[in-house]
Amino acid sequence: MTIGIIGAGHIGSALAVRLTSLGHTVYIANSRGPETLTDVAQRTGATPRYCTGSGAPGRADRGNHSSEKHPQAAPGLI
Repeated sequence: MTIGIIGAGHIGSALAVRLTSLGHTVYIANSRGPETLTDVAQRTGATPRYCTGSGAPGRADRGNHSSEKHPQAAPGLI
């Protein structure tokens, strides 16, 4: 399954680690852009992405929103 996570803090990173360990393709995004997610990508195995206009980081089967900096993104993920 392909999963998009918005928010690369404690919750988003923990989800990324668990989901990649289960074999899922995980994309992760934050408010500062993918160039700031190099360390997170190395730690979690997730692929950094820009957030698209719809809120989800790229095209995903499922999404998770764990960032209070993007409250407008949640409706696009549900």
